[in-house]
Amino acid sequence: MKRPAPVWLAFSGALAVVLAVMVFFTVRMLQFERSEAAAQAHAALEETIRLALWRMDSAAALMLDTPSGAAINLSNTATPLPTQQQVNDRFDQQFQGKISQQEYQQRGNLSQSSNRRTIPNWRSIEPALLERIKDILPGASLEPATDTNPDDTRRLASIPARLVVPGSATPDAGLPWHTPLRISLMVAWLGVLLAAAAVAYLLIATLALSQRRANFASAVTHELRTPLTTFRMYAEMLSSGMVNDPEKRTHYLTTLVTESDRLGHLIENVLAYSRLENRLSQRHAEPITVSQLLDHALPTLRRRVEQAGLTLDVQLPPDVATAICRTDPVTVQQILLNLIDNACKYGRTPISLAATIHADHFELTVSDQGPGIPHEGGAKLFTAFGKSKSDPIPGIGLGLYLSRQLARDLHGDLVHHPGPAGAAFTLTIPR
Repeated sequence: MKRPAPVWLAFSGALAVVLAVMVFFTVRMLQFERSEAAAQAHAALEETIRLALWRMDSAAALMLDTPSGAAINLSNTATPLPTQQQVNDRFDQQFQGKISQQEYQQRGNLSQSSNRRTIPNWRSIEPALLERIKDILPGASLEPATDTNPDDTRRLASIPARLVVPGSATPDAGLPWHTPLRISLMVAWLGVLLAAAAVAYLLIATLALSQRRANFASAVTHELRTPLTTFRMYAEMLSSGMVNDPEKRTHYLTTLVTESDRLGHLIENVLAYSRLENRLSQRHAEPITVSQLLDHALPTLRRRVEQAGLTLDVQLPPDVATAICRTDPVTVQQILLNLIDNACKYGRTPISLAATIHADHFELTVSDQGPGIPHEGGAKLFTAFGKSKSDPIPGIGLGLYLSRQLARDLHGDLVHHPGPAGAAFTLTIPR
């Protein structure tokens, strides 16, 4: 994909719209939840106030229970005040609708008479009234009610006083974080974020795959063009009899063999890369000694070294040669051929292949004494198609990436050892 910017722009726009809608609904739902909690707290407070007014009115009606029109003198009354249990019993009857109609009429007459005149000494029963409600309204007090506003919901009906509710009596409208609504919102946000992350990951994978395919097609097409051109030109010259010199004919035929080997090596790498990309690689591991493993690979490796005009030094100690491992010889040969091919193209010095053995694995190290790998090139060393465009050496930049993937497919690994001179790669194979 040549231009991924429009794709990311569309994704960012869609994600911004979804997040904006989520933020809007989240804010509105939290506001609704807080307002509902505040309304419930206010309703609970009003219910508590109504209950307190009923208690005090009932208690005051009993404490001021005198014939209609008679002077009320609480300070000189000989009748003792009722006990709290008696007041509560009368209040329960009244609150539950069990009081008689006559008592309701007397209650109304007392309320009307309290609006027409001032009842003296009502402060004397104030402590007793407040005692009745301290369990539900601690800190409440009474104040004189001089107006006759019918909408005053905190005025007592028995005495000209109104209830003063302290600020601390208001129930706390605060909500915990784990309310059902907030848990639902958190689940919704988590789902949106996970969906966004999944889509972003899918886009990244799709764009990366598209880029790899584009690089693959470009690199392979460019790399195939050179050997095919050489094949066609030399084949036409030989078939038409244009080359009569035996030495030139031998040179042309040798070049065709070399190009065919390079082309075959390229095709093997491309097929292996395709199998790895499609998860179709199947390894046939078998018990084999290190000596047999190298004997299987050395003819191909020596032919590549000889084509480059170099030498290959194989260091195989006797104890390592007889060690047995379980691996796939064909895959190991392909890995070593990629390493030898790189050393031939970039090192251009004698190449060393050393084998060492350890308790649970053995190592094959390919090294040269060439210029080595620059530091800035190490980051893309094992990246597919990471070959620099300024690199004049032919190749598609697939060998080291493919070799590491094949090594890991064998449950081993391939690492690079930077040194003062040359390059060294170690293939680790489990025993």
